[in-house]
Amino acid sequence: MKELLKSKTYEIEMKSSGQTREEAFQNLFKQLRKNIHSYIDGYLIDMHIESIMLIDETSHSEMKKLFNLFMPVEYTTVEIDVMLKIKVSEIDK
Repeated sequence: MKELLKSKTYEIEMKSSGQTREEAFQNLFKQLRKNIHSYIDGYLIDMHIESIMLIDETSHSEMKKLFNLFMPVEYTTVEIDVMLKIKVSEIDK
């Protein structure tokens, strides 16, 4: 018999953006759930984030007018760059 369950730790750097800081982190975790399968060899069983280190965070504001006539609207974009340390449990293929 052979043990199929493995636990590995990965360090992944990811970038994300959103209109607020909260939305940027939500988009980051959505992206992580979709992309984690490209890092592992087997079938994903469990995933725990052990640490999140913020590398860079920038915020950009921009004023826009509709047809240069109407009231200006301020658009804000928050961009984050983080290093994630993730512990993954997987089954060998």
